[in-house]
Amino acid sequence: MSKKVDRRIIQDEPSDKDLFNGGGHERTAHSLSKAIVRFDSGDSAIGLEGSWGSGKSSVVEMAARKLAEKNGEGKKTYNFFTFDIWKSQGSGFRRSFLEHFLNWAQLTFPKKRYELAAIEAQIQGKTREIQTNNQPILDWYGIGVLVFLPFLPLYYFWAKTVFDKAAKAGSTGDFLFSAPFLLLLAFVIATLALAGWKFRTGRAKDPKADFKAVISRLLLISSRQHQDHKVVQKVREIDPNDYEFHSTLREILGVVQSEHERVVVVLDNIDRLPRKEIKEYWALVRSIFARAHGEIIQGKHTEITAIVPYDRKLIEANVTTDEDEETSQNDLSSFASRELFSKTFAEILTVSPPVLSNAREFFADKLEEALPDQVYADDRFRTYRIFCELLKTQGGTTTPRNIVSFVNNLSSLYELHDGKFRLPTVAAYIAHQDRIREKPSVLNEEGGLDPRISVLSGDTKLTRNLAAMVFNVEEDLAFQILLDDEIAEAILSPSSDSILALSSAPGFDDRVDDVVQANVDEWRSTGDFGAAVRNISELLRSYEGEARNHLASTVLNGFSRVDTLPIKGEGYVEYLPIFSLATDSKLPDTVDHFVTAVLSGVHQQEKHSFQDGKDLSSFLAAISEALEALGGTEALTEALGKRTLPTAPEYMFGVGATIAAMGFDLSSFSSAEIDLPEDSEYLDEQFVKYPELAIPALKQFTSNRLLSDEELLSISNAALSTLKTDEVAQKNASALLEMVALAWQSVDKKRRAEILLENAMTEGQFFRNIGDGSTDESQAAQANLLFLAQKQLGTSFANPTKVNPNGSRAQDPSDGFSRFQALLDGSGELLDNQVKLVAQTAIAATSATHWIEYGKANREHSAVEQIVIEMFSRDTPPFLTLSGLISHFPYLRDLLEGGVLVGALEKYAPRMKAAEIKKLTLDDIPRGFLSLSHAAGGQWNTLHEHLDDLLGAVDQGAWQGHIEEMDHTAVMLFEKLDASGCQLDAGIFRKPFVNVVKRVLSGESEIEAADGALDDLLLALDKNYHEDVWRSLREGISNVSATSMEHAMVLCPELISNVAQRGERIMKSEKDNVLRHLLVPALEGRNGAALRIFVGMGYSKLKDFQNAAQDSTTTMVEGAWKSFSDADVDRNLKRDLGEVLFGKRKAKSILDPSFWFSSKE
Repeated sequence: MSKKVDRRIIQDEPSDKDLFNGGGHERTAHSLSKAIVRFDSGDSAIGLEGSWGSGKSSVVEMAARKLAEKNGEGKKTYNFFTFDIWKSQGSGFRRSFLEHFLNWAQLTFPKKRYELAAIEAQIQGKTREIQTNNQPILDWYGIGVLVFLPFLPLYYFWAKTVFDKAAKAGSTGDFLFSAPFLLLLAFVIATLALAGWKFRTGRAKDPKADFKAVISRLLLISSRQHQDHKVVQKVREIDPNDYEFHSTLREILGVVQSEHERVVVVLDNIDRLPRKEIKEYWALVRSIFARAHGEIIQGKHTEITAIVPYDRKLIEANVTTDEDEETSQNDLSSFASRELFSKTFAEILTVSPPVLSNAREFFADKLEEALPDQVYADDRFRTYRIFCELLKTQGGTTTPRNIVSFVNNLSSLYELHDGKFRLPTVAAYIAHQDRIREKPSVLNEEGGLDPRISVLSGDTKLTRNLAAMVFNVEEDLAFQILLDDEIAEAILSPSSDSILALSSAPGFDDRVDDVVQANVDEWRSTGDFGAAVRNISELLRSYEGEARNHLASTVLNGFSRVDTLPIKGEGYVEYLPIFSLATDSKLPDTVDHFVTAVLSGVHQQEKHSFQDGKDLSSFLAAISEALEALGGTEALTEALGKRTLPTAPEYMFGVGATIAAMGFDLSSFSSAEIDLPEDSEYLDEQFVKYPELAIPALKQFTSNRLLSDEELLSISNAALSTLKTDEVAQKNASALLEMVALAWQSVDKKRRAEILLENAMTEGQFFRNIGDGSTDESQAAQANLLFLAQKQLGTSFANPTKVNPNGSRAQDPSDGFSRFQALLDGSGELLDNQVKLVAQTAIAATSATHWIEYGKANREHSAVEQIVIEMFSRDTPPFLTLSGLISHFPYLRDLLEGGVLVGALEKYAPRMKAAEIKKLTLDDIPRGFLSLSHAAGGQWNTLHEHLDDLLGAVDQGAWQGHIEEMDHTAVMLFEKLDASGCQLDAGIFRKPFVNVVKRVLSGESEIEAADGALDDLLLALDKNYHEDVWRSLREGISNVSATSMEHAMVLCPELISNVAQRGERIMKSEKDNVLRHLLVPALEGRNGAALRIFVGMGYSKLKDFQNAAQDSTTTMVEGAWKSFSDADVDRNLKRDLGEVLFGKRKAKSILDPSFWFSSKE
């Protein structure tokens, strides 16, 4: 609210009273007055040190007052002359000082006017002229050189004549002793000697003399002219020199000073000068009171008393030179800086800044003086604190001058705005006025205002009020001016940085939604809405203000009224961020409207070109990327599923050629058709012309069944016709053949013969276009041709032909044809990239079975073998049923490495169905399949479970025959045991197994199987039955021969070892059988492996078996041992076996076995 303001301006003048309660200025003034009195005789200078505005001038006034109070009663009067250096800058310092001093003296001492007037005339009228004459002078050496110069040609011819004579005489060395050379040598020596002499004499005067410079001046005689020239000049001195200045100054002082009158010169405001001038003026100030060395003061009462107020830091920073001692880096004052002033002043007094409490009172008094009875206590306190913060930020201190200046500025603005704003708000404005006047938008920036000053102002609407002060309008209008235009401009700016920075501005929440609502229709009509969507979406990523939801809703509502979006030039891109504004519930509708708007624009076009189709694919990629992070891909799928595409062939060609690369398919739309007029050759022509673009398009068209067989056949034959008649680049030739391969896959099998491949292959030009496989393109062309000619694998073609000029045909062989023929008949091998291409195409065409069957029947065909290996090495192997896989397994097992085949089985596992697996019989499963399928895992585990059932169903009576014959059933059991294990019913399998082992031991059965085969079969029985098997064998073995024992040790060595020694409560008959039917045959057959079993039993256990044996058995052992010990066998085995049989006694020879079997236990 406006009000009448009573304002008074405070004058910034030095005070002769100490206005601060601390009395600091008063004490300094007292010391200054005493110093002036103390320096009553002779020249003296007093330094008054204090920061700018600290009250130095006031201290001088106080000192003058104190001295004036002591005048009277015959005491001396001190007259203060203050010379303001700052006001006098730019004019001659000395003349200006003298003129001001004279003027002051005439006013202060009117009785001395006559004498002072004479001095004044002398100062103003004095001039001086100086005339000098300079003439160039050469020294004697230079004169000698100049005299010799005319004779230099004569000397040259003389020296040449002498040298030529010496050369003809063959003694050129004599020239070094001739007169010309000696004369030259003398000149050089003389020059060097003279230069050396001058150098030594010059060194005595100037230690820095340089010999090189001396000899240069000696030889270049003209360079000495600058020392010897005399020039006539006229000089007029305007400013008196130092001597004249001091003479005149002391003359004036001699006039005005007396026993009772004293002049005190105050040289003030040197610290107000520009920094670059301080050094110069500091020297001039010192020249006023600094007497020259040896100077004698003439006249009476001519002493100078000077006071120089200064800011030490300012003077130090600008007067100290590089030659002075460097300033100390610590916080203590250095002696070097102190010396600068101690040499200048006889005494230095310090004016300290006011104490804070005193400053606050002074501030309050001045504020009250400026605005009497209008300042509240809280406002005064806050205003003072803002003043202190401002000083703190600027690195200043509180001085009376600062306070007066700030209060005057504050009261002026307060009056300007009729007191509408509280004083703390006005103070905050002063603190920020430079920034906000230069750039008012800083009020909208986060951190634009000093946070402490903002808090101290206590103004909740500080930004709004500061805006009003900047624009000098009402607060609401100022805020709207400040924000609305800036918000609108920021929303449409090329970057979102502006709106992001503006979002933290006070009042942004209040205005942003209104600004958008007011402008959204205009933005849509001018085409700027896309920029608004982009920037607002960027803003809402981080903006959490109250207007967030309203703003997003406003933009979405505006977008809902956008009928079409341009697809050309990617005009829709700026609109893509609209999705981030939508909530989960609104996202599907937003996506649907976006797609509708784009496709509406597409359908409204009069014509649809190839480029238009490409633009649609680019749009799909862009919108998909925008929606992926928002989880909106499903909404996009639904939206596309409701839309149709233009049917123009050109347009569909553009879409088909590019849509897959963008991650989409023509099937994404509700319908896709190609309106190809009957008998139209557009696709034939365009596909042949642009085959690389045609390939992805043809893949789309065939996978979505958009082309008929007739159209596909027409495209294929057009490509082949071009290849056999025209000269085609290899890159295009490869693409054309790939087109034919794609068409071949889609055409009905019965009509594939209508693709005129064999006809094309009769032409030599065809193979020249295909190439010899030396380039990547040629290699791909040959691979595609091999795929197309799969029905002719292994055959040989006649050489292609060409038409002669006379119309006849002649053979046209080429490297390309030879290379392809080698691939076709199997004598040549494919390169890796060709193998991959054919395998991939064969899998895609579901013709892998043809290649596998041909390879199985023709294993010598190199190319087919490579292709089959590659098909099963790929991430996606060819489609095969379970029966097909099993039927081809033997071939694949022989062809593929184990790791490759296991990898293929892993990939087939998910395709296998349990119902098909359970239809298999034991005879269906090929050898080796179980181990590899078990390694593959997955659904193949079902096969192994099924095999458990099949093996468990084998009749007990059949097992003995299966094992002894080692037929397919036994092999399956072995593979199952090795791969995943197998547990058969002991009641069914135990007896046949024991019978087989007995028959092997008795020699009745000779099984051809792997080593340890019967040991492996024992694993089919539960371990709890193993001891029973051992016992049954110990009880039932008989008729074991050395030969059958050896065969048994091959088939079941572990089983025999367990039969011989393992088991609890072994019966005597069993022990007897072990010795009779196992040990004796082992001794007889010298079977080391079997005998080691008995060595392992140890003496005690074997002795127990011997004691339990029948006499006949003992006799058999004795005989077998004697025969073994007499034989030439392993001595270590003989020793070890003897120890376990007979112990280590030495009483009798081991040849006397009766000793060992003489008694029974």
